[in-house]
Amino acid sequence: MLSTAERNAQLSQQSLGKLAKEVALPGYDRSRLARGIVHVGLGAFHRAHQALYTEAVVAQGDLRWGIVGVSLRDPGVADTLAAQDHLYSVTERHGDEARTRIVGVLRDALYAPSQLAQVIRAIADPATTILTSTVTEKGYSQHPASADLDVADAAVRHDLAHPDAPKTTLGVLAAGIRSRPAGAPLTVVCCDNMARNGHSLRKLLVQYAGLFDETLARRIETQIAFPNSMVDRIVPAATPASLAWAAGRLGLRDEAAIVCEPFMQWVIEDCFAGPRPAWEDAGALLTADVRPYQAMKLRLLNGTHSAIAYAGQLCGLESVSDAMADPLVGQFARRLMLEDLRATVAAPAGYDVPAYCHELLRRFENPALAHRTQQIAMDGTQKVPVRWLPALRESLAAGVERPLLERALAGWLHYLARGRSDSGAPLTISDPGAEALVARLRAAADEGDAARAALAHEPVFGSAPWPPAFAARLARHLATLRQGGMAALLAG
Repeated sequence: MLSTAERNAQLSQQSLGKLAKEVALPGYDRSRLARGIVHVGLGAFHRAHQALYTEAVVAQGDLRWGIVGVSLRDPGVADTLAAQDHLYSVTERHGDEARTRIVGVLRDALYAPSQLAQVIRAIADPATTILTSTVTEKGYSQHPASADLDVADAAVRHDLAHPDAPKTTLGVLAAGIRSRPAGAPLTVVCCDNMARNGHSLRKLLVQYAGLFDETLARRIETQIAFPNSMVDRIVPAATPASLAWAAGRLGLRDEAAIVCEPFMQWVIEDCFAGPRPAWEDAGALLTADVRPYQAMKLRLLNGTHSAIAYAGQLCGLESVSDAMADPLVGQFARRLMLEDLRATVAAPAGYDVPAYCHELLRRFENPALAHRTQQIAMDGTQKVPVRWLPALRESLAAGVERPLLERALAGWLHYLARGRSDSGAPLTISDPGAEALVARLRAAADEGDAARAALAHEPVFGSAPWPPAFAARLARHLATLRQGGMAALLAG
């Protein structure tokens, strides 16, 4: 338990009056806030993105949309927020400019492994008409190459054997939906970086439910809405330095403080099964077709981000802004986006893609955000098949080479195989799906063998063959990396 002095020095409902006067406060009565949304994946991104759109709707007087947040993996998030009466701060920062607000729309924070019954009740409650999720690409038990349910995954097998005591995202969603009253409308909005994310989540959930309850599977497929969506905001993970900076700005300690960029975007397919917040009044774009926006963001923002991450890690560059300031890596990132990746996207009607690209690059250069390359480099075996490989497949099928994107792919493979930066410093590689691919790369007799072995690794690169000429170019890039590191590859 916190002492009275500690409580008074920490953000809470009671201490709001002690905040610095420039900090904006919730402009509504939190005690009247109903629970209308369940969000799975209570990380910083949701709290700095979807929660803010909902906060704006609530501030306009619609108090139906309080959020019950669910953490599947980290009990610390729920505990931290509960200790602060579920309040937290968001500071939007670019350069020397900053704006801070307190967010009050979160009504509860639950840790699923120890509060599963409460989580299931929250999803089952007919007052919950919206369920959103941000659990990262790997959180949906999807095989990265086939895009189907990964039935070989141990956690999926556990949930199929024990559907009332689930551990996975799909299992928790299915258990909650199974307990909902018949006919209670529900819309599930996936906000993770997967192409056609709503349709993909519906397919995976139907496949999962169909293995133990066909009636539930039919209900998910026919009665629940799964609109596609695209989300965009750069939200670095909190660090001791960012928390200390936020405390100085607030005048109170906020252990859940978020420092992020000012830019924010949410595009949602206008396909809902029942009541929803008027997110469009808060700046979201509702549209009949999200796919062009998704492809543009996945390739231009996320694709470039991944390239920056692996090049930055190999070159010893800690943050994205450090990488953008580096003459070789920064120029590589700009050319990759503007030349190779931009050529692979079909823009929404009337959308200014060059302006979007230049705005992205300006955001990447923001020195106020310590967005770590190590954080972005995580889970490449889930991200690369979505961010890079479709663009490469399409281009190769059309007889077009993408030399910069091919270098980025070689850089990722070298990063995995070497496990050290070009200066010899050990790298922290966080990618549970990479072990088998790393084994293939390290067992290869030479770079040509390594390139062919990697491209034959179906869980990442799929079962369709890759052109031999492409494999040969990839092998040459791997040889350049072995001999001279990223500097040699990017200078070539």
